[in-house]
Amino acid sequence: MLHRRAFRRGLRDGAVLFVAVGGFGVAYGVLGVQAGLAPWLVVLASALVVSGAAQFAWVSLAAAGPGPVLLAVSGLALRHVPMSARVASLVGPQRLRVRLALAWVLVDETFGLTVAAARRGESDLVAYKAAVDVLLFSGWVVGSVVGAVLGGRFDPMVWGAEVFFAVLFVGLAAPLVRGRWDLAVVALAVGATFAATVLPEAWRITAAATAAAAAGVVLPDD
Repeated sequence: MLHRRAFRRGLRDGAVLFVAVGGFGVAYGVLGVQAGLAPWLVVLASALVVSGAAQFAWVSLAAAGPGPVLLAVSGLALRHVPMSARVASLVGPQRLRVRLALAWVLVDETFGLTVAAARRGESDLVAYKAAVDVLLFSGWVVGSVVGAVLGGRFDPMVWGAEVFFAVLFVGLAAPLVRGRWDLAVVALAVGATFAATVLPEAWRITAAATAAAAAGVVLPDD
């Protein structure tokens, strides 16, 4: 019964992700087709990779060859190391198949909601994250399909998709800020983000996320 209630709460909290991430998936699908990728390949990548940042880097660098793509995607993927460690500590010991399922859709949005749920004292974080993952994954794949179908008939940048997604991140992070040390971590993350602009684009997110994670470990809780 507890896992069913936690799953329903995950569906409730994650409903916004289906729409928001779906919209961003449309942008990715359009850009992928415009970059010359086959629509089926664009959609398959969404189903298997489930990483907006990595997939946007892929479609942007596809013409440059596999080397730059692998370098960019590897740099972006490094932020999942501290994220996965944090989720593992929250859910505790689990069967291998459960841990693999939770890791498959380990993205910034589901991570933020899961951490917020843990702080609220959610009874079953596995069921909660599973529900959030289902909604995000569904929205991302559906959006990618729509974008791939639309192809060159839609310019996502005209609609400000990149700004909309940044606002989504801010909204997800806001509930996690509870005291002065959390604010300090946020300030350091923002500062690191601006400082990282001197780095190659693929490493900026990783550098800022690493700085914020290190600050979160060092600074005490309120």
